Amino acid sequence: MTIKSHPAPENLFSCAAGSMPEAAAAVMACHMSMCPRCQKELSILDSVGATLLEDMPPEALVLETPSPKPERSRPKPIAAIKSNVPGPLQKFVGPRLEDVKWRRVAPGIWQYPLPLSDHSDASLRLIKISPGLAIPDHGHSGSEMTLVLQGAFTDEFGSYAVGDVVEVDEGVEHTPVAAEGLECICLIASEGRMRFHGILARIVQRFTGF
Repeated sequence: MTIKSHPAPENLFSCAAGSMPEAAAAVMACHMSMCPRCQKELSILDSVGATLLEDMPPEALVLETPSPKPERSRPKPIAAIKSNVPGPLQKFVGPRLEDVKWRRVAPGIWQYPLPLSDHSDASLRLIKISPGLAIPDHGHSGSEMTLVLQGAFTDEFGSYAVGDVVEVDEGVEHTPVAAEGLECICLIASEGRMRFHGILARIVQRFTGF
């Protein structure tokens, strides 16, 4: 597995500081479990942060309960654990993507919402798309972070495969298309809802929350 698309540096800093919103932190945790390069970079940032804290005067330190940091354990071989689900996600969906209790959204599109402890407009969910199928053209009402877990997809900006992270903001409009072969499965953290341009897609969204 060759990962080509990694989180932005500012998100690595936020991750190291434990200050990422819950949904995005979950995506980062799953990516870290799959990506040795980002594990190494985050470890360096952790070391730098520890050094800076040692140099600060005691009165400058504010004791707070830190946000949970994502797991950064090295991924185990899939053959050994018979799993295609990242470790941080397994307690919510089990070890196999095939066993997820998918909810059909539209022909060829399924989702599985994941629980969050906060009550913001953010959402975290798994999305499964049939090979060759497109998610209708849409924009975003906030930032979105996507991690590919199975298969691949393309949009106007590139091609993404297993382990790749795709980050967009509310100014981005695109039409993701699942690659041929395996169904494309992604873990997606969103702030706000997608803004579909087509009437039919907006109607479907109203009834499914997609």
